[in-house]
Amino acid sequence: MPERVLFIGAHLDDAAISSGGLIRKLANAGYEVSVVCFGNGDEAFVTPDGRAAAVERFGREAIEAHRILGVANFECYDVPDFGVSKNRDDYRQCIRAIRRFRPKVVFGHYWKEYFQHHDMASQSRDAWYQAAWECSGDLGAPWKPAHYYHFEVLQMLPEPTHLVDVSDTFDAELEALRAFGSTQEHLGGLARQLETRAAYYGAQIGVRYAEAFRQSFFLPEAVLNPEEIIR
Repeated sequence: MPERVLFIGAHLDDAAISSGGLIRKLANAGYEVSVVCFGNGDEAFVTPDGRAAAVERFGREAIEAHRILGVANFECYDVPDFGVSKNRDDYRQCIRAIRRFRPKVVFGHYWKEYFQHHDMASQSRDAWYQAAWECSGDLGAPWKPAHYYHFEVLQMLPEPTHLVDVSDTFDAELEALRAFGSTQEHLGGLARQLETRAAYYGAQIGVRYAEAFRQSFFLPEAVLNPEEIIR
């Protein structure tokens, strides 16, 4: 059985924007990558009467973008974009997703962004912790992923702990971004921003493109062999 990885995003395009190169790289290496998100794209319109069409269009674009990235399982929980927040239902959905997909590693937002990303950052991180508890039996059997990593979407991560070489898969991220035509309308220039940022991170580790992640130590790691801490 392949190793499993889960990305939890606030909106339909967050995982692709933040981690598209890594997602494609993991898929190429045989990992089973799952992406879940909450916001359904109902604010991704630029004309007064565009809401209904936006939901259908953005959802269709998201399916295609995640197909390009090699995502095995993609789900949106159909929450209004501006309704993504810390609340009981969304928190339970995060726990349910972790228990259902049983990932070795979870990726989610960092809180240095606007309120929907901010709320999802702590909500998904806390779910990483609580999904292992013997509680909430209707959400599935307890599961404890080994690690949690924060990703960046629109704001750069302060002091990332990991820079991942995505030189060979960054083109797939840009292709996935182009599939999000809705994003191009309200986030013009995003492709240039992502490429510049990836080139900046790449220069720090001597490669063309890299993506940044910050490991969460909200839960301390157990070290049973002292040599592990100096590896």
